[in-house]
Parts: sequence; structure tokens; C-alpha cells
Amino acid sequence: MAPRTTNTLRTQPGVANAPVRVRLPRWRINVILLFCMLLMGRVVLRLGELQIVQHESLSALARAEIDRQVPIQAQRGLITDHLGNVLAMDVDRESLWVVPAQIDPEHAPKLALSLAAILNQDAEKILATLTNRDYYWLPVARWLEPEVAAQIDALDEPGLHWQYEPRRVYPQGTFAAQILGAANFNGDGISGVEGFYNQVLQGVDGSVQAEFDPNQNPIAIAPSRTLPPSDGADLTLTIDPLVQYVIERELQQAVQQHNADGGTIIVLDPKTGAIRGMASWPTFDPNRYGDYPPEVYGRNPAISNLYEPGSTFKMITVAAGLQSRSFDANVLVNDTGTIYRYGYWLKNWNAGGNGMIDPGKVIYYSSNVGALLLNEITGPENFYRIVHDFGFGQPTGVDMAGEEVGIVNAWGTPAYNDLGLLTNAYGQSISVTPLQMVQAAAAIANDGVRMRPYIVEKRCQAGRCTETEPTQVGQPIDKEVAWTIRRMLVNSANHYAPVIWGTRTGSYADQWLVPGYQVAAKTGTSSIPLPTGGYDQSYTIGSVLGFAPAEEARYAILVKIDRPKDDIWGVTTAIPVYYNIVDQLLRYDKVPPDPTLVSPGQSIPGMVTAEP
Repeated sequence: MAPRTTNTLRTQPGVANAPVRVRLPRWRINVILLFCMLLMGRVVLRLGELQIVQHESLSALARAEIDRQVPIQAQRGLITDHLGNVLAMDVDRESLWVVPAQIDPEHAPKLALSLAAILNQDAEKILATLTNRDYYWLPVARWLEPEVAAQIDALDEPGLHWQYEPRRVYPQGTFAAQILGAANFNGDGISGVEGFYNQVLQGVDGSVQAEFDPNQNPIAIAPSRTLPPSDGADLTLTIDPLVQYVIERELQQAVQQHNADGGTIIVLDPKTGAIRGMASWPTFDPNRYGDYPPEVYGRNPAISNLYEPGSTFKMITVAAGLQSRSFDANVLVNDTGTIYRYGYWLKNWNAGGNGMIDPGKVIYYSSNVGALLLNEITGPENFYRIVHDFGFGQPTGVDMAGEEVGIVNAWGTPAYNDLGLLTNAYGQSISVTPLQMVQAAAAIANDGVRMRPYIVEKRCQAGRCTETEPTQVGQPIDKEVAWTIRRMLVNSANHYAPVIWGTRTGSYADQWLVPGYQVAAKTGTSSIPLPTGGYDQSYTIGSVLGFAPAEEARYAILVKIDRPKDDIWGVTTAIPVYYNIVDQLLRYDKVPPDPTLVSPGQSIPGMVTAEP
């Protein structure tokens, strides 16, 4: 029997517990090597994807982490009046901004409370701004007073930064407010000249593009690029500061004296269309436009509010008949005081008749019946053609925001009716803007030539200036017709002169309205339509429309007083204002008076008083 053998662990002689080599099978080694190769392949593939496939997008993301583009706001253009007085300007003020990445989150609540106390703002809103890391920097408070800025400086907070920002300032306050309009806190014009010329005034913002470190500090040695801003254009308005001051003062006094709802006064240069003054009440301060209702700071009543012009429109009625050769200045109509047409009784203001009167007496007596009889002779086609030629029912083209076109139910339109033709003759059932009426009167003063009204006289940018050229937009009536109507309007003005001079001279007969000058004027009492239909039986609009002097006129003027509480006809309200304005402007303009144009009891400053 063969001997049994046994495998035993042997040790070398003299060596106790020596380690024994263990040999791994080769297949296991191969598996490990394969796994390592696969892992390296995955890494190589991922690196290739990042370095080649996603290179552009990842580079852009990385660049976005350090690149910032900071805007540089352009300076909004300056606005001045005709004599160069500043009406609107940008002033740099300190605004507080925060870089949220530089604010310690644990310190942020305490800082928010401190800022809230200084700025008088809500602490929660400030805290939300301080901790909003979605943006590089955010505004905390803008356009701070120097003493407030000094208190914030004392906090010595590195995350807070100052930025000088332009703010729109109106150094004259309420002066010419409706003309200027307003610019909001973002520097955008929202009304008036500011709104109409917003892009011209605004300019183009610039920017600074640079690299920033993780703490959002600019890297000084990194390349940067600056695109300088292009500042807005400077505008010079046609407004004469003295004219504007006079009409604003006279309007405010009249509104307050007669407890009226408001009013509008416009002064226009008939030869050029330049607006020398434009005022409405109530007014506002564009520095604080947000304190007023939107209808006050957002609308200019002189171009945006419609009204029925009343008897001031009779000069257009007579002009239409004369220009169309439907009648001449000697035609007679029978003013019976009341007349029945199309189911309605139409009447004069006092229902009293004036007998057989010519077109001049229609204007002189302000006869409604006479005017509608003239319109029946003229006919709708001729009448509305001349009305259109005078600019009614269409924009004047003035360079201010918010102009309305009015409502004219002309011949051939669906809204036309025969009764409207008759009431339009004396300025009812037709809606106009104050500026349209002044433009029409200016055309009569300017030998029948209608000029486009404008408010910007010159614009300058980068040292180059462009002046506005006066623009003729039509000639609704011939020179001879215009002269005839001017003579009628002089008689009309003298007819109302006793409102001013009756108590002074003791005579209530016709006399010169403004001693030393022939002045054209026509009064108007406008009924006010109600939203529910019909007309307001309690209040009216009183107005005077004319020009001075009657020949070679310097100014066309409209005075409009809304709902005077102590004068239902508006005559004693508007005539004194018109007289005061004309008297002051003619003397301001150094128009020499004619000493023969003085009625008994009247006087011209610096001349001998005429004997009564």
C-alpha cells in the first residue's frame, strides 16, 4: 500500500511565521485592467465633450460669471424758453445702490433696519433687495439729498455704493407746466413737449463692459470697453417768458375771482404760428407730477380738451359765406329773435330780435338767428368746405403730445343733419380745441393765410442747431375777405368795451376797448353738453377770441373761462382778462399807440387824457 502524503505549510528553518505569497488568477487581473481602461475612456470622452463639443457654451457661461456690462445713462436735453431761461434740465444726484454679493447675509437684517430708518422706507423691501443675488447690483434709493447720503456714508458698509444719476428738474416750478409736460423717474417723457420730443431729448445710453472678480469688484488689469453715451438734443421753445407770466397770472386771478372750474389762454403769432404763451388752470408742478391726478399732468387742455365754441365761431360763419360768394357784406337777414326750424325753436341769447341786419351786425349783436339765416344762404357744402379749410376736424400739427382733432359732422358724413348746419352757425353742436380756434383767428389776422402752430423754435445737438421754419398749411379765405371780417371784429370789440370802461368813463356807448389801438375781438358763450344728453342749464363757458392790433397783428389771443359761478354769460369774466392781456402785451412789444383812438374819458399812459 502506497504511503499517504499530506500537504503541510512549511517554514524555513530559523524563520518563524514567514508570509506566504498568494498568486491571483490571470483572469481577475484582466478584469481589473479592463475596468480601468473603461474608466479612463469615460474620462477621456467626458473631457472631449467638455473641451470640444460644449466649448462655446461653457466658455460663454464662464465669461458671464466675470463679465458685466454697466449702463451709462445719457443726459436728457435741456429745454429753454425763447430768451434762454432754463425750463427743464437734468441734475446729477446721488443714488444708493447695493451689490448683494458683497453683503454679509447675517448682517443684512440689521443693515436693512438702519437703512429703513434713514430712508423712511419699508425694512422688509430693503432686506429683499440686499439679499437678492440674482442681480449684480440693485437700486435701494434714488436721488438722495446730501444730508441723507452723509448718514448712509457713516454706516461704512462695503456693499453699498453711490451712483450719480441724472434727475429731471423743472427750476421754474409750475411755469409753463402744461407745455413742458413731465418726464417720469425713468427719464421718459409722458406728456407735453417732454412726451412729443422724448426720443430727441433722451439721447442714446452708453455702457462700460469689464471683468469682475468673485467679490464683484472690477478687475483693474483686465481689458474693458467703454461706449460713451450720446446726450439728447437741447430744445428752445417759442414761449416768451413775459407773455407766459402775464397769461398765467391773469388766468389764475380770473378763475379764483369768479370761482370757475378752470380755463385756458393761448397767445399765438399770426404771421409764423409760433406759440408765445399757453396756459391752463388747474396747473401742476412737474417736479412732483405724481402728486396730481393723471388728467392734470397728462393732458394739455389747450390741445386736448374739446368744447363747443359758441358765438366766437360766428366769424367763421361769416367768412364761409363771403369766401364762397354766397352773399356779400351788405346782405340783410331778418333777425326776429326766435325762429322755428326742423321741430325746434332756435333763439338769440335773450330771445330779442334785431331786425334787418347785415353780416357785420350779426357779429356785432352776436345774433344766433342772423347767423343761422346766413348759413341757410351759404349752404352745407360751402360752409363745411371753409370750416375744413380753417383746420377744424383735423389736427393742427402742433408739436406737442395729446392733440385732439375735434368733432365736425360735415356735409356728406353719416352724422350730418340739417339742424346741425344751423346750430353750427353759432358754434353749437360742433367741438373744437382752443388751439384750433386761435389758429383760425390768426388766419383772419394774417390776410387769410393759415400757419401751422409750433412750440419748438430750435433744436441743438453736438454743436449743430436746426431752427423751425414757419409753415403755411392753407389759405381758407382771400385777403379781401379777411380784411372785411377784421373790420367787423373791431366794431365787435368796441361794442363790449363798456364792460371795462363804463364805470370809468360814465359812458356805456361803444368806445375803444384798448385806448390807442384798434383791437379785434368776438365774445362767446358756450353751452356745455351733458353726458346724458342736452346741455347744462346752470353753467357755461365764457370766451373771447381776437387779435391785436387789428392790422399787422402781433398776437392772436383766446381767453376761455370754464363755468364761472357768478357770470352765466361769461362776458364780464372773459372780456376784462382779454383787455388786461392785450394792454400789457402791446406795451411790452412797444407797439406805438394812435392818440386819435381814444374815447372821451379814456387815456393812454404817458399821453394827455382826452376830455369827456
